[in-house]
Amino acid sequence: MKFRKMLLLSFISIFIFGNLGLHSVIAHAADSLEFREHDDLINILKDGDGENRVFGFTTKNKLTASNTTLRLYVNAIEVDSKDYVVDYANYSITLNKAPDRGAEIHIKYGIIPGFEWGEGSNIGFALPEGDGSTRNFPVSLNYTLNSTKQISLSIDQTKVATSRFTFNATTNTVTLSEKQQVPHSGAKVYLYIPEASISSKPSPSEEVIESPVSSVAVDPPPIPASGSPSVTSPSPTPNKPSEPLVQIPTGERYPGSITIRSGNTITIKLSESASVSGYTSYLMVKNASGQVVRQIKIEPGKTFSFSLRKMGLPTGGYYCYLKSANQSGELSASIPQFVTINHEPTNIQVFIEGEKQVYKQPPTNFKGNVLVPLRGIFESLGANVEWNSSTQTVTAIREGRTIVLTIGSKIAYINGVAVTLSAKPQIINGVTMVPLRFVSEAFGGEVEWHGEAGSVTIFLNKPSIPTSAESEEPASGATKTTESGSPSTSPILNNISKGINTPSDIIFVIDVTGSMGEVIDYIKETVKSFVDSVPAGSNFAVISYRDVNIYRNGDYNLKSFDFTRDKDKLKGYLNTLVASGGGDIKESGLEAINLATNKLSEFNSDNAKQIIFITDAPVHDSPPLSSFSIKGIADKLKADEIVFDAIAPSDGDAYRQIIQLVKSTPGGALYDIKDASVLSLNK
Repeated sequence: MKFRKMLLLSFISIFIFGNLGLHSVIAHAADSLEFREHDDLINILKDGDGENRVFGFTTKNKLTASNTTLRLYVNAIEVDSKDYVVDYANYSITLNKAPDRGAEIHIKYGIIPGFEWGEGSNIGFALPEGDGSTRNFPVSLNYTLNSTKQISLSIDQTKVATSRFTFNATTNTVTLSEKQQVPHSGAKVYLYIPEASISSKPSPSEEVIESPVSSVAVDPPPIPASGSPSVTSPSPTPNKPSEPLVQIPTGERYPGSITIRSGNTITIKLSESASVSGYTSYLMVKNASGQVVRQIKIEPGKTFSFSLRKMGLPTGGYYCYLKSANQSGELSASIPQFVTINHEPTNIQVFIEGEKQVYKQPPTNFKGNVLVPLRGIFESLGANVEWNSSTQTVTAIREGRTIVLTIGSKIAYINGVAVTLSAKPQIINGVTMVPLRFVSEAFGGEVEWHGEAGSVTIFLNKPSIPTSAESEEPASGATKTTESGSPSTSPILNNISKGINTPSDIIFVIDVTGSMGEVIDYIKETVKSFVDSVPAGSNFAVISYRDVNIYRNGDYNLKSFDFTRDKDKLKGYLNTLVASGGGDIKESGLEAINLATNKLSEFNSDNAKQIIFITDAPVHDSPPLSSFSIKGIADKLKADEIVFDAIAPSDGDAYRQIIQLVKSTPGGALYDIKDASVLSLNK
């Protein structure tokens, strides 16, 4: 399906969901027709009609001939710059020849500091490039924020841990901590702010672009005798889309909830309003380090419950949230909640800022009061501790607040003011124990007792847990979950490995378009058991690719990783893959497979050769969107004696194409990609 048709369907669906009150929350997304591809911005224009030669475009960025160069693409093929003229003053492009009816047209230009764009449910901002020494970066922000939660930062497209930077909404400044390496000279630094955190936008008079134009047909200027278009083009009349795109509310307005009930049971409710065409919904579970450990597909309009213990997770603290995402990278999510799992609730667990605490003397329940080791709790809270053995008094100081406790006394002091404790500090097994709730609340912490789980949670600062696709790197050993809540691993890669009896050179060719999110996780989770099960002496490589509808000078969004026998290095390759972007269209798989065959042929090895191809979509099989054909690639696989396995659709166009590649050499097999997806957890 063409990208423009997808947009049209989105416009139409507004009429269906208009009564759900979505207009106010989706208006911002509709203001931008741009999205990011690596370090470029893509702007989709109106389709060709066979007559129009002048196309306008809308952008929030101030574009000039000196700060950027626009590049024009028709049907994914770059147009020679001699065949069109860009009018930067009026944001329009005039072509020498009108594109054919239905032609897909877009422009691309490089991101420079100060530019912004839409990316999923976030707005991206390009900060000044790194210089090898700077840790403070100004943000060109023309919005009022209602929250700084879930703001994220990336350096050279690698996400920075939230603990390693701060964002000051007053000064609009990002500051990197000493834990974070200083960005090298020329490093690309991008800040992402959730749309839900923006309470107001600039008025039209405050916008950087005062009168941008959209893609409309106008009478083109005459072409001079020389054949070159005139320098100045007319200004088309602004004509923005009449309706915004459908988008599911995010943050507090997300139409779903997570409730932890007695018996340590989690109950999920997801409103029917999340059932928007093209979106899939999930329950996401992250560990304290922010890595995904469970991803469970949820069906909107239903409610279901299951025991936290049955999720197969070890004792610990976890962040849970609901999210809905589509193939184009649009994402909405609920606010993450912290939950605890304790398989031995009689042993009290203490979590501070989401991290489980380990004390030499275990926490004790004394007449309804949880007592913890004095030094352990104060140091965990970041307080300086002084112990006076002669008076049996402890003094703790943190951020200008002083607490004084005396062993055996219910009287304590906070900045000199006496307060009465519910339990006396006491010595147990030679360890000084103090009341957890009092100490934590005295320093401004929020304390909550979870009786069913035998756990106490303390937060001095509310956690900021990102929900973007880039933040959802699966933890080592993470698994999918079945309807009963027990862990499950798809057997596909294990089945493939059973047919590998000799050392082999294996390349994973993986589609990383947005719709492949579930399968990307599957590959990351099962690759270790796969490489452990094949004969020693095998080598592994990875090639990833995205849709071919947007590329530059033969760049098909291909990314190739070198051969390695190091299993940890291979897992590192796979962990860099994030499924995002793209649309419901044919993709550039043949280019990626061709690269894999070349890579295998050039690799100096006597091992057997094998490709494992993973995709959920058909591939381009004809010019100009592909330089290769199914038959040509099949012949090449046969000539090079490369075994070809595929994890792909088991029916439809994709099956009819890919099965020809599988059958090109003996030993190949096609496995249904549905068996590699996240299992559903619906009633």
